[in-house]
Amino acid sequence: MTTLAKTSAVSLTAPQKKMLFALSCAVGLRMLGLFLVLPVFTLYGLEFTHSRFLVGVAFGCYGIAVAFTAMPMGRLSDHIGRRKVLLLGMGVFGLGSALCAIPNWFPPSLRIDVLLIGRLVQGLGTITAAAFATVADQIPQERRSTAMAILGIPIGAAFALGVIGGPIIASLFKAESLFWLTAIFALLTLWLLARNLPEAPRRQESVLGLAQVLRNGPLLTLDMGGFLMNTFMTAFWFYLPLILTRQHHLRLGRFYVVLLPMLLISGITMFGFSRGADRGLGRSFAGLAFVLMAASGALLFRPEAIGLNPAHLMAVIVPGALFFVGFTGLEPILPSLVSKHAHESAYGTALGSFQTVQYLGSFAGGALAGGLSAYSHFPPMVFMIVTGILGFLLMTFGPRQ
Repeated sequence: MTTLAKTSAVSLTAPQKKMLFALSCAVGLRMLGLFLVLPVFTLYGLEFTHSRFLVGVAFGCYGIAVAFTAMPMGRLSDHIGRRKVLLLGMGVFGLGSALCAIPNWFPPSLRIDVLLIGRLVQGLGTITAAAFATVADQIPQERRSTAMAILGIPIGAAFALGVIGGPIIASLFKAESLFWLTAIFALLTLWLLARNLPEAPRRQESVLGLAQVLRNGPLLTLDMGGFLMNTFMTAFWFYLPLILTRQHHLRLGRFYVVLLPMLLISGITMFGFSRGADRGLGRSFAGLAFVLMAASGALLFRPEAIGLNPAHLMAVIVPGALFFVGFTGLEPILPSLVSKHAHESAYGTALGSFQTVQYLGSFAGGALAGGLSAYSHFPPMVFMIVTGILGFLLMTFGPRQ
């Protein structure tokens, strides 16, 4: 009762709401650019090569670039301020987006390489650690999961618009138009941040040493949770367009038929997960999210296990809804837990280390999904189930103090 009363008593101030609004709009626009290409990237990459493995690497190399730069960018934001790092990251991201739009300008033998380079440059412009650190700077712990879920509202809206609108736009104007849109959104985000996000005053205390951050057992547990979350997510988005187009013969412009129900369900459940996390149940809800994701991995390839007709679209909608509920619930919980275990002078470093390991998972998920797609459905299914179960075990039995 005491915890519930304390949680409900803490409300956001007007400056905090203004900060969240500006940051949410900027991050939402950036993520819209990424989500537009998510459902069509596999098909776009196959325009430049016959190798699914290379397409998987191109899909995942965004993550490897984020992994190498997230901690330096997060730590840089601890030293020079969040705003400068956010502006720098968005400029680099816009350049990478433009590169992803122009592989057709090059000889056929170089096109997949240009796409790879573009995705790497996109990833170098990571801003997520600085964005979440900005929230951690200004929002008390009792409201932090909810605040990060508020930050997730435009991200969720961008997700819905992107995964539904991306295939429609690609079917009308070709897939490269999505990357041009992403570059435009990067410019709009730069303007929003420069105009609406003031530089917070620098802390007088020194930043906690990197070694001290990395020796924190609960933080390392959460970092590995982020790795498994993104490994699963990237694999899911690699396989989904292949299943929809090749097994169900669904055109890009019709992807919304299956994606919209998934998004509506997850939009209802996301805040339930975040509210539970604010009440001290973050690890329990994170474990539940991983269980749902493991179930989605099983049913994506074996829908008949619960009586679904593999030839019917419901065989994709049900596992997809389980994935969306698990992933959208997990995404705000993990960084919130990271910030609660981190020293306040090193939010950017702690969140940067989380993002580094998280996006190593994006690379691993893309590369492994691409490699396993050459085999029957059984190896990809086992890969996704094991990833979800490992996440559940980590959240349930990993160190907490």
